[in-house]
Amino acid sequence: MNDKNPYQPPQSDVTPPPINVGNLTLLAEPRALSAGAGLSWLADSWALVKSNLVVWVLITLVLFVIQFVLGIVPVVGDIVSSLIGPVLTGGILMGARAIAAGDTLRFEHLFAGFKENLVPLLGLGALTLGIVILFGIIIGGAFVGMNMDLVQSEMRRPEDLLSGVNTGLIAVGVILLLLVMMLFWFATQLVALNNVPVFQALSMSFKACLRNPLALIVYSLLMVLLLILGMIPLLLGLLVVVPWMFASMYVSYRQIFLK
Repeated sequence: MNDKNPYQPPQSDVTPPPINVGNLTLLAEPRALSAGAGLSWLADSWALVKSNLVVWVLITLVLFVIQFVLGIVPVVGDIVSSLIGPVLTGGILMGARAIAAGDTLRFEHLFAGFKENLVPLLGLGALTLGIVILFGIIIGGAFVGMNMDLVQSEMRRPEDLLSGVNTGLIAVGVILLLLVMMLFWFATQLVALNNVPVFQALSMSFKACLRNPLALIVYSLLMVLLLILGMIPLLLGLLVVVPWMFASMYVSYRQIFLK
């Protein structure tokens, strides 16, 4: 006897199909990797850096100059920097992809994001800017409220009020910051390299971070250590560490999202 209900509507598979990316395929669901993957991201990405080190250093120098110039322009510079940040990063990631495919890194890769996927990359930058502004409003409002409470209360010393509020405020801030980082961690890679729509990229990035917490922790700790070491010799080490970081961004995305 057939137990199937003849009146039941047909079931459809709502899982999105894989997306072809050259000879690689963008997985519908991100992989879950072990903690050791965080180390392999750095180990594997070094090969992408050392083979084109001179161009990497040149790109990093120009990137530093752009950020410095924008940084000395009040307000407008910060806005522009937030907007074009994903565009420049996306172009550098395209360069890392080119190296992995057997091509060479070129200086023009720094600006490749202005030619490919410019609008969605600017959209990521606008979202980043909006979140920064929102955080500023929330934190500013919290401190204004704390000052008002201090004036109206019998506590005459600021530390009396801060001691009871700071811990909770900092905890909430850290949690929100981690959530935002999870949304954007792989978003630029997905938008720049795979034409994934912005909000879908944010969702996929968040899911990938949820599935790979240990690998991301190991990677983050190692990268912080490398950045600290890179600052010691008059910041010159950053000319190598920063390219290494960009290359590892590509390698980590490739290991989690591509097959």
